[in-house]
Amino acid sequence: MYYSEEIIEEVRSQNDLVDVVSEYVKLKKKGSSYFGLCPFHNEDTPSFSVSPDKQMYYCFGCQAGGNVFTFIMQIENFSFIEAVKYLAERAHINLPESEYSGETRKKLEEKKILLNIHKEAAKYFYANLHSSRGRTAVEYLEKRKLQKRTQKLFGIGYSNIDFNDLYKYLLYKGYNEEHILKSGLVISKKNGKSHIDRFRNRIMFPIFDVHNQIIAFGGRVLDDSLPKYMNSPDTPLFDKSKNLYGLNYARVSGKEQILIVEGYMDVISLHQAGFKNVVASLGTAFTSRQALLLKRYTDEVVLVYDSDEAGTKAAIRAIPILSSVGLKVKVMQVPDGKDPDEFIKQNGGENFQKLLNEAMGAIMFQVHILRKKYDISDAEQKIKFTMEVAEILSKLDNAIERDVYIDELSRDIGISKESIFGVIRKIIAEKERSNRKQINYKKVSETFKDNIRIKQENNEENGLYKAQKNILSLLYDNPHIYEKIRPYLSFEDFDDATLMKAAKLIYERYDKGLNIEPAVLINNFESLEEQKKISSIFNSKEKNKYNDRDYDIEKAINDQIKLIKRASIDKKSRTTTDIYKIQTLIEEKKQLEKLYINIING
Repeated sequence: MYYSEEIIEEVRSQNDLVDVVSEYVKLKKKGSSYFGLCPFHNEDTPSFSVSPDKQMYYCFGCQAGGNVFTFIMQIENFSFIEAVKYLAERAHINLPESEYSGETRKKLEEKKILLNIHKEAAKYFYANLHSSRGRTAVEYLEKRKLQKRTQKLFGIGYSNIDFNDLYKYLLYKGYNEEHILKSGLVISKKNGKSHIDRFRNRIMFPIFDVHNQIIAFGGRVLDDSLPKYMNSPDTPLFDKSKNLYGLNYARVSGKEQILIVEGYMDVISLHQAGFKNVVASLGTAFTSRQALLLKRYTDEVVLVYDSDEAGTKAAIRAIPILSSVGLKVKVMQVPDGKDPDEFIKQNGGENFQKLLNEAMGAIMFQVHILRKKYDISDAEQKIKFTMEVAEILSKLDNAIERDVYIDELSRDIGISKESIFGVIRKIIAEKERSNRKQINYKKVSETFKDNIRIKQENNEENGLYKAQKNILSLLYDNPHIYEKIRPYLSFEDFDDATLMKAAKLIYERYDKGLNIEPAVLINNFESLEEQKKISSIFNSKEKNKYNDRDYDIEKAINDQIKLIKRASIDKKSRTTTDIYKIQTLIEEKKQLEKLYINIING
């Protein structure tokens, strides 16, 4: 721990988990908790819950869980210290200077080195562009009508055609082979004895994070070779599914909406024309992580894709992903099959703005695309068209918005509003039934899997871990049994190091007459794995079975305590050479077989 417990708890308490999660996930209140689609795995039915009382989250689908620090560590790929700093800044809390452990210092230093490597590589590529070697690249950029100041603003450069030019340059600058390879800018050949630059003879586009740090590169060929565009691989700095090209400028553009285009050149060309609120995905289909990232900076996005089939399909795929995080989505298609870069060069920014002003809402765009698919003068096709549109409208949460679209559709195709609404209502009811079945199936499936797992737990190590976790969970849910268990089970009897620490903290609080606050307890663990492990204690399936007549809780507790104690005695026996100590342990093991703790009747 590099900050005091008091500082850590102040940062946690000043960052309400519901507020923090709401910046990334669209939440709805149900009972005392909030639910939404899990940001850590793909799902259609919300299984991600946030408890305001416990200040903890838990996903019933992927079992992700923890407190506000855990969430930020998972969603932002931060270390514990980085999460503390991020949340402290969010809450305007000034942190004292801290000392880092060897492992944390190593990770932070490595990240700093990789950032410096990327910065050095960007300088190298930029210098290349403006040397004699970059003449062809400069001609290409001039042909694309990119001004010098725009090239400089985006740090555009050129990677030399030589096989290991950058590698030798970075070695010359003092970076070691391990860090150069980790940067992803250099590839080790199969023989492991030689290295080649990943990017060769390409226009280079530095990829910035939202803090204006270069974390990766994209490269475009100057000829017809493939691949036409290539990005850096995933590295400790870069995950293409979590970043957006141009967001460092778009987020501070002062505009209410952000435009989403398909490529680097579209971003740069639009920026040069005065549209600074523009981003592009990084060579992959749009992801939920990218949608969540956008939600932090805007409430409305406009998809500016080509009007060809590929552009239309890309827009259709992106709409539900963007909508699912609460973004208002519009679609603007560039006419005549042109991309935004081509259009703006031929027609100028003013005409582009006119198209932008006429951008369709996501619903109308989908209806417009469907209209091209069907001939509504034919009765059968009109019915199919109406059913597909009803399916789209059924996904709207806003009843007023839905009613407006139903009214427009009714006038357009000559079917009564009542009929259309009836179909939509039926679709919604069917989805709700299906969701209930799916949830029930999940519960039955999980219970079945748990039963199979319990039966198959012949491996004592797995059974031991489960016993330790169950005891802690039962202690949390039933504080009154602590006094009965404490004389027979020490926290030192816990074999798992993380659970031993948790047991120690729980015992200490109960000894002082204090309650257990899950979110506070998790503050004591820094690694994401430890936090997830502790979180699972408070979301155990053994919870609330103390009053279940069909479940022999007393016998289960005794069996689990014996299992933990037996393993503890065996471990001590293996690690001591003191004959008197061994004899004592043998006697303890004999007495253990006679042990029975009367939990229920005292």
